[in-house]
Amino acid sequence: MRQTAITILWCVKHEKHHFQGCSVMDIQNARLNTAGAYVCVNGLYVFAMGARPHNGNIPVVRLGGRREGNETGWPCAWREAQEESELDIRPLIPTKTFLADGDSLDADLREIQWDHPLDECDPLLIVAYRRAGGVLLSLMYLAQADGYPRPSSEVKGLLLLREAEVHWLCNESITLEQYIRSGGQALLDYQFDQNMLLEPFAQLRLFSKILKKQSA
Repeated sequence: MRQTAITILWCVKHEKHHFQGCSVMDIQNARLNTAGAYVCVNGLYVFAMGARPHNGNIPVVRLGGRREGNETGWPCAWREAQEESELDIRPLIPTKTFLADGDSLDADLREIQWDHPLDECDPLLIVAYRRAGGVLLSLMYLAQADGYPRPSSEVKGLLLLREAEVHWLCNESITLEQYIRSGGQALLDYQFDQNMLLEPFAQLRLFSKILKKQSA
């Protein structure tokens, strides 16, 4: 697998068109590990449900997964979304790209300039994980699709979340039954225990933070 050295210029935004605290953060020998997409279908965001419980809860994860071969970010995200939801997604260009520390998810998101000539479009979110072998990157793109998603491949359930439900799942302890009874949409190909809590994983929690930043 080809490794790519990446240099990211990040700036902490002080006010519009003016940046303070700018510096260069070098991620030497950073490797693209995974990619996925925040896919919007008719105003709803599609997230996958893990069939295997995590800490006794139902994991709620992004559409996405590990890169194959020499894939760059967007081709990996497109393939994974198609495999997991049967959607043919199209990229949406984000107004900003954010960097998150994957080892400290409560840390502030940083607005960055993404300059990667191998990729076809800018990601909305870059999550960096520091590991013994170097830095691993997970890219998340903003995308849309027509049609209707269906759970496929190893994915046995999908949630179609309104923006308010993204925040709800990230801020409160909600069971699958509570979510469905409140009018939430779930597409299930598996008999999930509806009394189990829905556990938002990293990319969903970070998406909630991004949406709040953009609406502030």
